[in-house]
Amino acid sequence: MLASFGACVAVLLALLAGDAAASDDGLFQWQRVGAETYANSCGVCHQSNGEGVASTFPPLVGHAPAVVARPGGRDYLAHLVVYGLEGHITVRGKPFDGAMPPWGGSLSDEKLAAVLDYVLHSWANEQALPADFKPFVPAEIAAVRNQKMTAAQIYALRSQVMPEAPATVAVFAPPQFTQEQADRGHAAYRRNCQDCHGANLNDGEFGGAPLNGQYFSRHWGNGSVAALYGFMRTKMPPDRPGRLSPQTYADLTAFLLTRNGYQAAQTELPPDPEAQERMNLRR
Repeated sequence: MLASFGACVAVLLALLAGDAAASDDGLFQWQRVGAETYANSCGVCHQSNGEGVASTFPPLVGHAPAVVARPGGRDYLAHLVVYGLEGHITVRGKPFDGAMPPWGGSLSDEKLAAVLDYVLHSWANEQALPADFKPFVPAEIAAVRNQKMTAAQIYALRSQVMPEAPATVAVFAPPQFTQEQADRGHAAYRRNCQDCHGANLNDGEFGGAPLNGQYFSRHWGNGSVAALYGFMRTKMPPDRPGRLSPQTYADLTAFLLTRNGYQAAQTELPPDPEAQERMNLRR
C-alpha cells in the first residue's frame, strides 16, 4: 500500500513538473486567465472591444501586434504591463494623454503574461502577429519585474521601439462651456466627487487627487478637453465608473475648467469627444 501511495505521489510530481516545463516551453495556457484579467483590470479603460477611449486610452486593436512586431517590441510590452506608462503618445495618428498604472504590484506574473496573450489574440490581432510569434510566459514577466524601472523609463523605451513624429492635435479653440453648465457641474460635483476631492478640489476626506493648481496643469494642461472628459467618463466615480450620464460628465468638466481659470463662453461643452478634441487646454 505504501509503495502504491509512493508511486502515486511520484506520478503527481511528474505531472506537475511536466506542466511547469510546458509553461517554460511556450505552452502556457493563457486563455481563461487572460480573458478574466482583461475584463477585471483593463477593459474599463481600453474597453471590451479593444478600441479604447478617444484622447485618453489608446486602442489595442491593430496597435498591439504592430508594437510586438517591432525590434524590442516584445520586451517593451512586458515592461509596460509591469511598470506602467505616462506621457503623450500617438496611436493611429491620434494623440493620447492618459496614463497606464503599473500592474506589477497587484497582478501576478501569470496574469500579466496571460493578459498580453489575450490582447494579442483578440479582435483579429492574431492575424497581424509575426509568423514566429510565441505567447508570453510568466517567466518573461518575472525577469522584467527584477529590473525596478519607472514609468518615465518605460516612456523612453517606447520612443525607441515606436519612433514617431509628434502628434498634431486638431485643437483650434479654447474650451467652450457656459457658466450655467459649470454651475450644474458644481452641483454634480457635490453629489458625486466632493467626499474624495474636497470642497476646494484638493482637500478631500478620502484622499482623492487634487483637481486644481499645478496637479491639474501637469496632468491635463497640455492636451485637449477630450482627455479630461474621457478620463472622468471611464474612471469616475471610483465606486461606479462610467455610471453618470454623458451630459453630467460634460457638466463636471465645465466646472473643473472654470475652477482652473478657464473662462466661460456662450456655448455649452458638448458630451462629444470628437468636438472636445478641437478644444485646447494649453494656455
